[in-house]
Amino acid sequence: MEYENHRCGYVRRERLRDYNLLVACPRDRERAATSEIRYFIGDLLEDPDLKVSRTPISGLLACRTSLDPYEVIQNLRDFAIENPYQFRFAIRFTPLEVCVESEMEHIVEATEKLLPKIGEDESFRVTVRRRHTELENMAVVTAVAAVIPRKVNLDAPDRTVLVEIVGEWTGVSILDEKNDILSIMTMRDDMY
Repeated sequence: MEYENHRCGYVRRERLRDYNLLVACPRDRERAATSEIRYFIGDLLEDPDLKVSRTPISGLLACRTSLDPYEVIQNLRDFAIENPYQFRFAIRFTPLEVCVESEMEHIVEATEKLLPKIGEDESFRVTVRRRHTELENMAVVTAVAAVIPRKVNLDAPDRTVLVEIVGEWTGVSILDEKNDILSIMTMRDDMY
């Protein structure tokens, strides 16, 4: 654990955690969502090393699973198709491939690291979700897109570069937004 010197004395500061899953829930329902996540991933998918943490944003939890987060989402999707109303509080699951400090240079470096996931003949777009940061949305989009030598397609990209800024840390993923993110509410709407 690191410590920072503040006027009121030394305070513990957590190091950047290596999260690989972001879970949205209704505001002020983090405790109930945490229980669901532990049941779905810890018990059903048998991940004894699962860690669930609150973020500074109400309605947003960060997780570290020892399983592949993309497989977790696919398994949860299969379970949700059969049991959509089991998901009452944990309602959106997003994989994170790399977590970095919320500084432009680190976000760009993370994107460059993941660049091989976008085929040379594939198109992309950059989607930024930012919370508790002074980084400007378009500045992040412009910086990230500048290092990707591929065709941009804003309407129907083959891949989405997802940048999730959560205060002091940022998760970056390159994914197929329709298949790699699990939104329980969208799934329910599609079913009925």
